[in-house]
Amino acid sequence: MNQVIVVGGGLAGLSAAHTVLEHGAKVILLVRHSPSLGGNSVKASSGINGAGTQSQERLNISDSPQVFYDDTAASAGAKLARPDLINALTSNSAAAIEWLTSHFGVDLSLVSRLGGHSNPRTHRGTGGAPGWAMTSALMKKLAAEEEKPEKRARIMKNSKVVKLLQNGDKVTGVEYETGNSEVTKLEGSVIIATGGFGADFSPSGLISTHRPDLMALPTVNGDHATGDGHVLVTSLPTHAGIVIDMDQIQVHPTGFIDPANPDAKTKFLAAEALRGVGGLLLKKDGTRFVDEMEKRDIVTAKMWEVIKDGQGPIRLVMGVQAATELKSHCDFYLSKGLMQKFSDLHEVAQNMNVPLKDLERVFDSHKSYASGQEKDPFGKSSFPQL
Repeated sequence: MNQVIVVGGGLAGLSAAHTVLEHGAKVILLVRHSPSLGGNSVKASSGINGAGTQSQERLNISDSPQVFYDDTAASAGAKLARPDLINALTSNSAAAIEWLTSHFGVDLSLVSRLGGHSNPRTHRGTGGAPGWAMTSALMKKLAAEEEKPEKRARIMKNSKVVKLLQNGDKVTGVEYETGNSEVTKLEGSVIIATGGFGADFSPSGLISTHRPDLMALPTVNGDHATGDGHVLVTSLPTHAGIVIDMDQIQVHPTGFIDPANPDAKTKFLAAEALRGVGGLLLKKDGTRFVDEMEKRDIVTAKMWEVIKDGQGPIRLVMGVQAATELKSHCDFYLSKGLMQKFSDLHEVAQNMNVPLKDLERVFDSHKSYASGQEKDPFGKSSFPQL
C-alpha cells in the first residue's frame, strides 16, 4: 500500500489526508505543534467561498464558477493573476463545499456577499465560527480513521519535519524530530501543507527578507505560521521556481485592539463578515471613508490614509440587525473584552466623543444609499442590514 506523508495539520493538510484515504493509500499526518490540529483555519470566522453550490441554489442566488473566476482575476490584477490556479480554485469550489457538507456534515447553509465578490458566495453555518466547524469535523473523522484496525491513518503531533529526503530530483520522504530531539526518517510521497509565514518576525525570517516594511505590524496568525514548508522546499538543491510571490503578504483591514493589552503583537481578527452583514468603518469624527465591501487591499489602503492624516482610531460600528445575524461572533468578542455593546446611538456618540446629530446623519445617509434614494459617495453597491 502506498504511503503518503502530509506535513501540516490545518484545513489544507486535513483535507489532503482525507483525500489520500479516499484514494486507497495510507497517510501519516505530521504536525509540529501539540496538542491540537487546525492551524489558522480554526480562526476563519467569515466562511468559505464557492460558486454554483447547492446552498446558493436553495437561496436563489445566481452565480457561476466563471463569475467567481472573473472576480478573482480582477482582484489579483493582470500582474499576479495566474489563470491555471484561479481556474483550479473556482471550478472546484462548489465540489469542495459539497464534500465538506456531505462527507463531514459541516453546516454551510448561509451565504453572504463579502468584499471583492460580485455575488453572495461566502458560506458559513448557523452556529459558531465556520473555520472551527470545518476543521473540527475533519479532525474528528481522521481521529476515527486512526482507530480503525486497518491502521491506514496516523496522526503524529509534536513532530517537526526538519528535512526532505531525496533520490535524485525526487522527494522520497522526510526527516522529523520530536520533543526529545530524536530524528526519525519516514519514506513516502510528501505533501507540504504548512501554511504561511505571517508570524515569522525573526530578524532573518521570511517577512524580514521579503517585506521588511511590514515587520512593525501586528499579526492575527498563530505562532505556528513561520513558513516551515517554505524553508524546507527552498533548502532543496533543485528548488528554483518552487516558491513564488513571496512579497505578496496580505494586510487584513480589521483587527481588534484588546484594551487590556493594546500593544500585543498578536491580535484577534475582526472578521470580514462583520462588515459583510452591515458594519460601518468610521473615523474618529464619526464619518465614513470607504466602501466597507471593497477588496481588502483597497480598504487597507484607505485606512492607512486615515491613520496618517491623524483621523484615527478607526471604529467598526454595527447596528442591532447586523449584530444579531452574527450573534455567536459578537458574543465571543464581547466575552473577550474586544467589543462593546451600547443601548443606542446616543451612547455610541458619547463613547466616540462626537455630536449625536453628526452620527445620526451618517447612519441616515447610509440607509438612504441602501434604499437607492441616493448614490453612495464611496461607490458602495451592496447594502446588508444595519
